[in-house]
Amino acid sequence: MQSLQKPSPPSWQQEILAAYKTGENLLCLFSPDNQSRYCQSLERCLIGKAPSIARVSRTFGSHIAESWLEIQLLDLAEFSGVRKDGVTEKEYEDIARIIISGYGDFKLTEFMVFFQRFKQGLYGTFYGVFDPMVITRSLREFRADREKLLRFYEDKKRQEEKKREWERSRTTSLTFEEWEELKWLFNMGYERKGLEFTNY
Repeated sequence: MQSLQKPSPPSWQQEILAAYKTGENLLCLFSPDNQSRYCQSLERCLIGKAPSIARVSRTFGSHIAESWLEIQLLDLAEFSGVRKDGVTEKEYEDIARIIISGYGDFKLTEFMVFFQRFKQGLYGTFYGVFDPMVITRSLREFRADREKLLRFYEDKKRQEEKKREWERSRTTSLTFEEWEELKWLFNMGYERKGLEFTNY
């Protein structure tokens, strides 16, 4: 009789478990207290290895992902000096679920950039009370900014790769003059062994 084995988790999940061990560790590492420190490198926040909120939910459970967002939202409300008495704990949970369902592909560090920029006044404003609609509208604006930034960093990465490739080919290729000096060797049957001709 064949034993039923639990399938091993996908590689991305294994990486998350290896890096953070528990959901509680993850909550501490990505707490609002560390927001400014993480946001010092915008590029790393956007293209680094931090997990997405959906992957956090699948790895440690939806309660951890929702708790993480609720902590960020409460921190934002406190920073903004708005009245929190109008929003119940259940409403914070609902907002967190709505955000996860609409922005599950956002990394935790990307959310941190969003909350940091919101605090800087780059997105919506609360008028006396914490308004979930201000958050969801602002996230829509942030998504457009994020896409532009991701394109910028992808282009930058491609340019850097091209430059590295060009540098590599420059050191392993022959100039026309070098080729002229050595072609008699190739005519005698010697192999080029990876050397390439380039005309500068």
